[in-house]
Amino acid sequence: MTILYIITKLELGGAQKVCLTLARNLAQEHDVFVMAGPGGDLNEEAESFLGKRLVINPWLIRQINPFQDIRAYFFIRKFIREHAVDIVHTHSSKAGILGRLAAFRAQIPRIFHTIHGFPFNRFRSFAANLVYLTLERLCAPLASRLICVTAEDVALGKKKKVGRPGQYVVIRAAADIEAFSSYVPDDETFRQAWQIPRDAPVVVQVSCLKPQKNPVDFVDMARKVNENRPQKAFFILVGDGILRQEVEEHIRMAGSASYIRLAGWQMDVRPFLSAADIVTLTSLWEGLPIAIIEAFAMKKSLVATAINGNREVIRHGENGYLYEPRDIETGARYIRELLDHPLKRKMMGNAGYGMILREFSIEKMVEDTKKLYFST
Repeated sequence: MTILYIITKLELGGAQKVCLTLARNLAQEHDVFVMAGPGGDLNEEAESFLGKRLVINPWLIRQINPFQDIRAYFFIRKFIREHAVDIVHTHSSKAGILGRLAAFRAQIPRIFHTIHGFPFNRFRSFAANLVYLTLERLCAPLASRLICVTAEDVALGKKKKVGRPGQYVVIRAAADIEAFSSYVPDDETFRQAWQIPRDAPVVVQVSCLKPQKNPVDFVDMARKVNENRPQKAFFILVGDGILRQEVEEHIRMAGSASYIRLAGWQMDVRPFLSAADIVTLTSLWEGLPIAIIEAFAMKKSLVATAINGNREVIRHGENGYLYEPRDIETGARYIRELLDHPLKRKMMGNAGYGMILREFSIEKMVEDTKKLYFST
């Protein structure tokens, strides 16, 4: 079988990790290609196991650009026809629209699209939501099946009349649990490198610095947590993106540079998660965040926004705490509570680890995907 995965850009994100994990595992038995736009942080990793089967589509970009989008579409369609592709599996919104359309026009019998969180939500404008919803409704019938990473997205898709009810299936996004749970830390070296005192508590967030991830709230919560706190907690934000300058300015205005670290993109986030006492996620919307699964794989407690995706993994009061997006006061209160109660942190981290072992392993995600491919 020849399988083509299409994703808009191989940046450091959950959808990208899922796409490459599937490609790596399916490539052991099938002829697998991955197509992505230029400039991805994970291009080198993809090339390491795909070689020339990593295909860069020079016209595939996230921004809406009719001239480039048309060229990206024809690039995809030509590639599908020239390589006798049997299965097309798309990830992310732009690649999902262009890829499904090109595959349908090329008469590919098996077309799959993974929804890593719908692009329409309450934090976008009415006009943007209308455009996204219309496009999703138009493209849904082109796919054989619509794969959701959460049950909440299945319910939302059906409610918004995206596709047919029978098209939906849930396949959880997954992380390499063994690689995280078996990691051996060097905490002393890590703290020296990031200028963090030996006994200072550490709060970590792994996320892009973009509007969806709402990183400015991480800075504000850090300030709230450390108000009147004799021993300052150190906050590390792992990631980069278009809001970097705004985040830096916010840190400067808040006077919190002494205890906030911006780590930028890191190919290996395990040293940061290992050093964390608490892991946070301030997102406004999500699919199923791989960052949460990776944190639980290292038995860390979570404080995250009460949104789709996060709610699917975090059980409030059991393996972490959930708070409403932008409710900085409540988020900071939960962080302070966990910092002050190490036994509770440990219990929550252990509960999270037990949960992901049952539902979020790579083996289960790959096996579920194979069954879907070859039974449709």
